[in-house]
Amino acid sequence: SNTKRGLGQHETASSDLTLSKDCKTVRLGDGQQNLCDTPKRFTGSPSILGCPGFTGGRHYWELEVGDGDSWAVGVAVESVRRKDSLSMALGKIWALRLDWNHQYTALHMHPTLLELKEEPRRIRVHLDYEAGQVTFYNAENMTQILQFKASFTEKVFPYFWLWSQETYIQLCD
Repeated sequence: SNTKRGLGQHETASSDLTLSKDCKTVRLGDGQQNLCDTPKRFTGSPSILGCPGFTGGRHYWELEVGDGDSWAVGVAVESVRRKDSLSMALGKIWALRLDWNHQYTALHMHPTLLELKEEPRRIRVHLDYEAGQVTFYNAENMTQILQFKASFTEKVFPYFWLWSQETYIQLCD
């Protein structure tokens, strides 16, 4: 679907994160912005939701990640806990994470280590709402990196987490 995409949910962004003017790129800021805390805002982890959210259908989006580590991309449901630490919120997040020790992890209830042969720079996230599948591909050669099975009953949003100044997450057109 050709909806205008963005990391556009400013109101969800952790105050640690800085969003570009075109809402396509997120970086770790260089200090706390003074943002008012609303129920939608993440305060427990450096997270942000993308837009739009989905309540059905098949959708995909493509991302580019910079050279650094400590990022995660995937999906989260609307009721994800935003005021708690990431570990408290994981039950409602399905994501691929690159940790600071250069380990890739499948991020959900019980994070599991992944053995990846290559380091994906462009990642394609596919959501099939009815089938309850979230699939991650290396966009350069369309090899599958990871697939989650879930059952969704509420709105699902693109989800991004970033905890390194050395990198960025950018939504591709």
